[in-house]
Amino acid sequence: MDSTEKSLQLLEKVSEFNQLYKHLTDHLLYDLGLSHSTINLIDLIGEDELTLKEITTKSRLDKSTVSRQMNAMVKKELVTKTIGTDKRYVYFKLNEQAGKVFNEYHIQLEEKFQKILSGWTEEEAHMLTVLLGRFNRSMTNRLS
Repeated sequence: MDSTEKSLQLLEKVSEFNQLYKHLTDHLLYDLGLSHSTINLIDLIGEDELTLKEITTKSRLDKSTVSRQMNAMVKKELVTKTIGTDKRYVYFKLNEQAGKVFNEYHIQLEEKFQKILSGWTEEEAHMLTVLLGRFNRSMTNRLS
């Protein structure tokens, strides 16, 4: 098998993995009443209190998208929105509920992966971790 065939096979497997992972996370988020955007923004904001501009800059999303997402999170009571002393600035801070749903998402995701890997030996799971780490580093180096 030549290197082109190997690359194509690997691309197929990576694509298949990506689709299956997305399917898994889509269903988990749906069950929790969340979206990928919500989880990503909770992760991005963390313990900080940020302005819309700061969130936009950190997320690399356009202002209207971030504004819409943040207002949806305020309605779901995941974020507290406060007006600064300079009324031009609005600050967003995650509340306790955001932390709970974020943790619940990750707990359930970990449980699903434990079930997926339940028939694997410890050595197989370790080897997959090592290979994925190496693959990610190679991709990162090529993108830099």
